[in-house]
Amino acid sequence: MGPLYFFVAYDFITWIWCLCVISGRSPEWAPKFLFEDKISHSLSGWCLFTFVWGYMAGVNGLAGHELIHRRETFNKGLGMLTFSKIFYSHFLLEHSSGHHRNVATPEDSATARVGENFFIFTLRSAIGGHMNTWNREVSRLKTKYECEKVPLMTLLTENRMTWFATLQLSIMALIWVVFGTRALIF
Repeated sequence: MGPLYFFVAYDFITWIWCLCVISGRSPEWAPKFLFEDKISHSLSGWCLFTFVWGYMAGVNGLAGHELIHRRETFNKGLGMLTFSKIFYSHFLLEHSSGHHRNVATPEDSATARVGENFFIFTLRSAIGGHMNTWNREVSRLKTKYECEKVPLMTLLTENRMTWFATLQLSIMALIWVVFGTRALIF
């Protein structure tokens, strides 16, 4: 487990570093040259910087994926948080309850169709994963409360997709308050 924890911590630290660099804000105690923005002043530099960090966040998704398969709540939560930075918190629920149960069937939005274009698949998978998880959460609440229509207040307070959206909006608000608009766009 050590390497997974290390990689998640490393990714979190580099994410904060990127936000500092992009925003031009650095910790008072740190040497300024460590946070100097030498690349993102041009559009191509911005795109390169964003691509490299996005790639790292994607690789961190591998660690998050492994962690959500663990039994311990801490590991599942840590795995979910790795996806929260990229607005994919629902992966915690979608992966095991959706993909693993429906793998390679038309019901699985994470399985590419024969001959499907990569970009179409990516879009369908991302949207389908969110929709499938929302629908499963609504079904779960209907079963829990033995009702045909879940009351709005229940949907807002007990649907885990709402919790994920709240978490992600909170992360965005925190980034904006601490680092500013440029970092929020990043």
